[in-house]
Amino acid sequence: MSYLYFLIWLLTSVSLFIGTFVCYVAIMKMREVKDHIFELHWSVRWVCYFILFVGLILDVLLNLVLLTVAFYEFPREFLSTARVVRHKHDSEGFRKIQAEWWCKHWLTPFDKSHCEK
Repeated sequence: MSYLYFLIWLLTSVSLFIGTFVCYVAIMKMREVKDHIFELHWSVRWVCYFILFVGLILDVLLNLVLLTVAFYEFPREFLSTARVVRHKHDSEGFRKIQAEWWCKHWLTPFDKSHCEK
């Protein structure tokens, strides 16, 4: 039975990670056009708002499900990026190494300032 729970956790984590990453990349692209958002057609704006909303929910769930296990602690922050940035700047040991890895390979390539304090 414990294998089943592990498999469910693993599939949930992978799904959350992929969904959150797709929304993150889309949101970072939306940040580039935020000054011109009202020049977009209303249907495009609503899809952007929907992606932002879904991305926020997925990010919170990812922080609770995957990063709780990865960092071996319960979250103090609402969003996963805030948690990664905290560990990058304030932690030592395996949490700092993990946070630097997440920033270098998953966050910074799509937003250079995302892992800054």
